[in-house]
Amino acid sequence: MLSATDLVLDLLSTHDRHELSVAALCHAGELCGLRAQNVRVALNRLQRQQRVVSPERGLYRLDTATSGLFGEVESWLRREQRVQDWHGGWAAVLDTAVPRRDKTAWRRHERALALRGFRPLGDSGLRLRPDNLSGGVAGLRKDLARLGLAGEARVFVVTELSPADDKQARRLWDGAALKQQYRRLSRQLAASHKTLSRRPEADAAAESLRLGRAAIRLILLDPLLPDTLIDNRPRQELAERMGAYQRDAKAIWMRLLEQV
Repeated sequence: MLSATDLVLDLLSTHDRHELSVAALCHAGELCGLRAQNVRVALNRLQRQQRVVSPERGLYRLDTATSGLFGEVESWLRREQRVQDWHGGWAAVLDTAVPRRDKTAWRRHERALALRGFRPLGDSGLRLRPDNLSGGVAGLRKDLARLGLAGEARVFVVTELSPADDKQARRLWDGAALKQQYRRLSRQLAASHKTLSRRPEADAAAESLRLGRAAIRLILLDPLLPDTLIDNRPRQELAERMGAYQRDAKAIWMRLLEQV
């Protein structure tokens, strides 16, 4: 279910200037079935967390400098550019020394690993993904740290897993389930896109936000596996369809918000 916090961050992330008035955000919330008071509470909380700033009374702006996820959301359509040829090695993270006491830090740590497609290899404390991201392990260290990986974690490359471990590693991702999710969302986007221009703008805006955030979330969490491990065509097709869908949906949202 869409929360007021999700709504605020989604709209500020996709807006060209990354800023909107509180009146516009409350209006957007009402379109999505959220009370204005809930949107105001979310804004106050996000401001305390320094995720949004208020440059003037009644105006809120996303603090893109401190948002580790902003770059991810903004560049979701270009994720394919992060992939390079895979030669069989594995990027690894060992995080057995990471303390679990700070729940917020631990959630950021887990989120960073999820965003880069790492999966645990049994109960060894080792997280793996194919070493096929541009920049190699040095770039991955910096990237994971930016996303919130705990400083106690170790990031390195494994080049010679045992045959049994290599076989297990190749099965850490459910390619069939991913393909099914991509194709289902592609069908939903296609059906919605056909009717966007014919529906009341308020209804079209609410539906486009719900479907769009589901599609972008799925794309952002894709592990970007090599073609030898998974059929990547359904993800690529979803990204192309979502790009076209977002352009039309964004135009509807901007018209509605500019009316406030």
